[in-house]
Amino acid sequence: TKLNIDYFLNEIMDEDHLLDIYDYFKESETDGVEEALDVLGTDFSEDEVRLVRIKFISEMAN
Repeated sequence: TKLNIDYFLNEIMDEDHLLDIYDYFKESETDGVEEALDVLGTDFSEDEVRLVRIKFISEMAN
């Protein structure tokens, strides 16, 4: 099942912010949240990274 949370992400996040996280997951060899937080830095919250990860996994799986 494809999960569409774009409407929610667009309300709570800046598009550039979202794309930075999404691009990280596209280029990364792992999808771990902790590693993503280490690489992305303090500009991104854990919740933001987790939500974009859900979007990424949902889109790549379908």
